[in-house]
Amino acid sequence: MIESSRSDVNILATINTETKQVLLLSTPRDYYVPLSISNGAEDKLTHAGIYGVDVCMDTLEMLYGVNVDYFFRVNFSGFEDIINSLGGVNVYSEQSFSTENYSYTEGYNYMDGAKALEFVRERYAFADGDFQRGRNQLALIQGVMDKMLSADMLMNYNSVLDAVAGSFETSIPYDVLSGIVRDQLSSGGSWNIVSYSVSGYGDMQTTYSAGYASVVIPDESTVETAKELINQVYAGETISKP
Repeated sequence: MIESSRSDVNILATINTETKQVLLLSTPRDYYVPLSISNGAEDKLTHAGIYGVDVCMDTLEMLYGVNVDYFFRVNFSGFEDIINSLGGVNVYSEQSFSTENYSYTEGYNYMDGAKALEFVRERYAFADGDFQRGRNQLALIQGVMDKMLSADMLMNYNSVLDAVAGSFETSIPYDVLSGIVRDQLSSGGSWNIVSYSVSGYGDMQTTYSAGYASVVIPDESTVETAKELINQVYAGETISKP
């Protein structure tokens, strides 16, 4: 049974398996947007999770004008388990910084589950706080995808899935996953993975779920850029980071 809780990380993946294009789109958790069940009243995006994963998906659909087919949901303990089951991952950090337990250098850093978790949770070390945290989360996902697309992982994907069973929830059918793996093994080729984060500015506003609270007012130009990138992936075009 899927529990309802705040959705602190909201990443929309748009994938074209024919052209091998992937867009990873991060939306700040405090983005001030109408929820799918709020009758137009605006709220923090993170509060969508209180009403269930379907509301999260529907709210992102409203924001970006797309259909969200599947979800993948993981909590912090499951996140660590997945990274450790992969044998750790190499992740690119845009800058050097330190957390309570770890230090990260600009460039690629090898991370086990615990180190990866602090990497994606840290925000106080950065001048732009939550926005850099969002970019770090995208970098971690790209590191996971790079690892999963390696030949060794693809050849043993059944054992990998068995190892991480119980660490996450997803609505992606098994035959869809296995089909992507089979196609990649037969056709080969590299994938173009592009990350993008929408942005905005901080403010205090009345929210649908929690009264007066700090929020992020969307920069609509970045939302439009995100929509354009999504449409390019759908159209089979090669995308690049704006």
